[in-house]
Amino acid sequence: MNNPLRTLVTVATLCLPFYVSADSASINYRHQMTEEDSAHADRIKLGYRLDSGLGFEAEMKYRTAGDRKDVAYDNMVNNGHEFTVSYNHKLSPQSTLTPAFQMDSSKDSTSYKFGLKYTYKINDTFYVATRYRMDMKKLDRDQVNSDLPDHIKDDQDTHRIEGWVGYTPAGKWAFEYQAIYFKTNYIRYDNKKSDYEQNLIVKYKINKQWAPFMEIGDVKVNSTSDDRQARWRLGVQYNFM
Repeated sequence: MNNPLRTLVTVATLCLPFYVSADSASINYRHQMTEEDSAHADRIKLGYRLDSGLGFEAEMKYRTAGDRKDVAYDNMVNNGHEFTVSYNHKLSPQSTLTPAFQMDSSKDSTSYKFGLKYTYKINDTFYVATRYRMDMKKLDRDQVNSDLPDHIKDDQDTHRIEGWVGYTPAGKWAFEYQAIYFKTNYIRYDNKKSDYEQNLIVKYKINKQWAPFMEIGDVKVNSTSDDRQARWRLGVQYNFM
């Protein structure tokens, strides 16, 4: 069993004794493709939140590699794994404050992510949210070269500011728009130390358990040009309760 899968199974096993006190539990699968470089990637995430507001998530990630990276589900390699701990603190019936810590590890580095999210429910149809997150990527020490400029081969820091607007009309459909701004200490986009992304998420609730979704994103192509590309994501979430 590979390391990401072992991590996911371990987390699921540890959570089982607490299932009776859970507020929500789900498993989420997502496939991703970027338009310009035709790169494919996949993610499986297990989410679990207790009645107390404490939540856990574990992800295992894969991508296609080599000469056939533009072919889905071919030559798949490990793309890291991530573990998240968060806490939903109810400030009022309409607003929630969510601090979170994430650890994202791959064969070359580990990123430590500290975030704080505020969500406000305007009414039964609309909600808004904002989050600040600090990402600190620690490179494998055998690969560090501090003589190279702009942290090309060294630890990298990212300040991430996000905003969401959600629309949940009566019925099975739900819509969400997300905007992200990045400020970094390394060259990230267009030879600059800043970047942005946009996402439009559409969800359809078949029943209490099954909810497929689609995302369309506007993301960079690489760090040295101002080219942008579409990022397509298709997935489904199964809710255990």
